Amino acid sequence: MSVPRGRLGGMSSEQAAERETEAADSPALWHLAEREHWEAALAAGRYDRSTRGASLADVGFVHASRPEQLPGVARALYSGVDEELVVLEIDPAVLAEHGVEVKVEPGDPSDPGSEHFPHLYGAVPVAAVARVRPARVDRGWLELGPWEPVATGPTS
Repeated sequence: MSVPRGRLGGMSSEQAAERETEAADSPALWHLAEREHWEAALAAGRYDRSTRGASLADVGFVHASRPEQLPGVARALYSGVDEELVVLEIDPAVLAEHGVEVKVEPGDPSDPGSEHFPHLYGAVPVAAVARVRPARVDRGWLELGPWEPVATGPTS
């Protein structure tokens, strides 16, 4: 377990442990990705980017969020980005089948009481991505296109 025992940000250790595992029970984990990295993942069979400008190897996990957290992530990290973006909807059950652990951890590691986000400890198999949708951040606002099925090979 990655959450130390005791009280964290007003939570008991039991509440913290429950929060840590709730991502694995959620039907929806989202990740905002640059389209070029997603297309490379389709060809490779796995997605290995952590967040904008950083790989899984750099950070040690893939940043994810709950759907309601994504607008804040987009505003903080993707404002002013010109690259095409996509939202990946990731199935935690398929991650588990592939041995990818999901932990809900503080967004700010130095502040256990900060907002918690799902972190995916391993590359995301393309099979775990249920669907994708185009996205863009315009003046700090996240705009989403319609959901699309996952292609089986590189897109153009």
